[in-house]
Amino acid sequence: MESLMKVFWDKGYEATTMQDLVKASGLLKGSLYGAFGDKQTIYLTALKHYNLTRMHAQIEILNAEGSVRQKISRLFDNVIEATKRGVFAGGCLLCNASLEKAVTDKLVKNEIKTTIRRLKVAIVDAVKKEGVNEDQAASLAAFIISAYFGTRVLAKAGAPAAMIGETRDHCLQLLPRRQG
Repeated sequence: MESLMKVFWDKGYEATTMQDLVKASGLLKGSLYGAFGDKQTIYLTALKHYNLTRMHAQIEILNAEGSVRQKISRLFDNVIEATKRGVFAGGCLLCNASLEKAVTDKLVKNEIKTTIRRLKVAIVDAVKKEGVNEDQAASLAAFIISAYFGTRVLAKAGAPAAMIGETRDHCLQLLPRRQG
């Protein structure tokens, strides 16, 4: 699934052909159709794989030990490091799917919404551990998610790592400092 996901990530849904997917999978076309059914199902499965691997890793950061400021800083630091290494040349697959397919494909839209909801819950939980009430934590999480995905889109457009760092720093200023 990793190789199929990377094809969609690099080329997008519309530009990806079944021949691209056959080549990436190493399967015969009939076997690929037999395993998944159609291009749309392969795409949705690849998006789920991305969410269970790449996005789940981000949620794990939020569930790890440390203050909320450390956790949010790590999220943005990952984007900064990936930007410096050129990893975001193809953008974030979740962001790409949001722009290319979510408008016209309800299943893709639902997968994206589910992943964003999971990320928001993890951020809210991290913020609440610092003594912030549920409503304020949810508001902070919504802002941070917008800034976080915004930096991932900007990274694809070639934004400098310093700009992403500035966005991180502004988000951190909104977060409570751990007492004691």
